[in-house]
Amino acid sequence: MLQEQAERMPQRLDFNGLCDFVNEHKGDKCLITFHSIGDRDAVGTAIPLSKYFDDAVVATPDYITNNARYMIEKVGYGRNIDPKFRDDAKLIIVLDTNTLESVGSFKEKIEGSSAQLLFIDHHLLTEPENRAAIFNDESFNSTASIVYDVLKKLGQRIDKESSILLLNGIISDSAEFKNATSETFMQISELLEDAKTTYPEVMAYFHNPITLNNRYYLIHDLYASTVEITGNYLVVYGQANSHANIAADMAIQTGADFSIFWSVNEKEASLSARLRPPLDTKLHIHLGKILHDTASYIDGNGGGHPCAAGAYGPNRDMINEAVGYVLKQIKQIFSEARK
Repeated sequence: MLQEQAERMPQRLDFNGLCDFVNEHKGDKCLITFHSIGDRDAVGTAIPLSKYFDDAVVATPDYITNNARYMIEKVGYGRNIDPKFRDDAKLIIVLDTNTLESVGSFKEKIEGSSAQLLFIDHHLLTEPENRAAIFNDESFNSTASIVYDVLKKLGQRIDKESSILLLNGIISDSAEFKNATSETFMQISELLEDAKTTYPEVMAYFHNPITLNNRYYLIHDLYASTVEITGNYLVVYGQANSHANIAADMAIQTGADFSIFWSVNEKEASLSARLRPPLDTKLHIHLGKILHDTASYIDGNGGGHPCAAGAYGPNRDMINEAVGYVLKQIKQIFSEARK
């Protein structure tokens, strides 16, 4: 009985254990995937990691962000990243999340598969699958940073395409260096050398140019937002016509301490929240945890980093309650910090 319970428990890996695990399964048929709506960190990590395996396929549970698509087009990646599950996989690697609740349409397929399951992530740990092996370390500020160290330790040659993709992942999930560490800059320096390129050239792969209409709505969203002082901090929030994540980023860049923007379309409601570093450590705030809890209001999924997180779900009628919950949590912390 005790042996059966132990077999069902998640296998927590340290870094050396992760490297050994990846190397041990190098010859397996592998499916590499990531959270729903894969971003630059998820996609920019999956492709370089897939090159280590003898037979690996990269697939998305639904679709990838415009910035991620722009990134892989710029580097000339010649394969489609489709929502096609690999039924014959012996190993399934899930990147940039540590729960199957975030993998959308792949959740049931992974649960029904007999393949070995591995999570590689750097977010707040939730409840991983009992049969999974998991490496989860919040001291890394991106999944790309983890995988780069793994590939380097395993002696994998990192070509120019992979270097630029990993650079995109590290830069994007370090909030463009707002939560960077000394290790972040060391990795960036090494990857720039590997790619034989420069930082300005890499930035040309970074952002999908925003169209005139979207720039118009972004400025409109910021202008129409609510601005409040709570304690000694500035809070900005509002509804976005499009690109709630960019509106939230721009609010922080223009002086907000905390921002949250949301949007509602015909399918779902989504929220994007940002916090000015280092308030996460100073005030013990983890937006990833707050947005993970918030997702229940809209019957969806949520999570992220201490200073950048989001949530989305189909219950559009509860978006105001979801936003209200987040604002209540943040305003309470800001108010108490003044005392």
